[in-house]
Amino acid sequence: MITLYGPLQAPFTEKVRRALIYKGYAFELVEPEGPEDYKRWSPKTGMLPVLDLHGESIPDSTDILLRLDRERPDPPLLATDPTVAAQQRQLEEWADESFLFYYLKYRRLVDGVEHPRPTRNDPEAQAGRQPSHSSSLRRLGAWLRAGGTWERPQTGVLREVGLRMDDLVNLLGARPFFYAQQLSMADLAVYSMLHTMRIGAIPGAESLLAQRASLIALMGRVEERTGGEAPMLSPGPAQGETPPLSPS
Repeated sequence: MITLYGPLQAPFTEKVRRALIYKGYAFELVEPEGPEDYKRWSPKTGMLPVLDLHGESIPDSTDILLRLDRERPDPPLLATDPTVAAQQRQLEEWADESFLFYYLKYRRLVDGVEHPRPTRNDPEAQAGRQPSHSSSLRRLGAWLRAGGTWERPQTGVLREVGLRMDDLVNLLGARPFFYAQQLSMADLAVYSMLHTMRIGAIPGAESLLAQRASLIALMGRVEERTGGEAPMLSPGPAQGETPPLSPS
């Protein structure tokens, strides 16, 4: 019996789900219904996904994929060439962390931790308070990063997400998959993060993705080999992790 525990809308769960399908495993996906499920299924960290592989509990999406590759090497999730395999591992880690970084940055802005932009209508000024020194420095930094023009922080996040998508476009080039002619764990990680952008984790990122045909084509190739198009769910909170791009 193989059971994958994790919220379906989380990219790390999606990465493992597609790896299981690609490897030809029969498995059950069980989603958490509350915070207690996270601690029960993942007592050490309280984070999902976790895979129950024939009674062995395996946390962390990367470790799960590596474990699957050892148990069922064909089809492989890493190239046989160690140099190419190292590149695939690096890209998988980058994809996991890079888009998570921008999602968390976006959430901090939405939750009011950072100020949207410095204007004469600044809420701090309207309230008769002087902006804090650190607040002023953040605004100055945003102004400089925007090339000397004021830019809404949310717009800045989208601009940076678009640049990271361009990095992927350039890295992929004319190849069907990253660093190889067949799917690897790098492609699964990139797909899962892009899919989360496509369902609206950061509003506006779905439009940026739609403008990059090679990434859309890559996602289609991944889907062809891993069970078809993913459910178009709206990303929602995942207890025990930062929703929906939960670091695992």
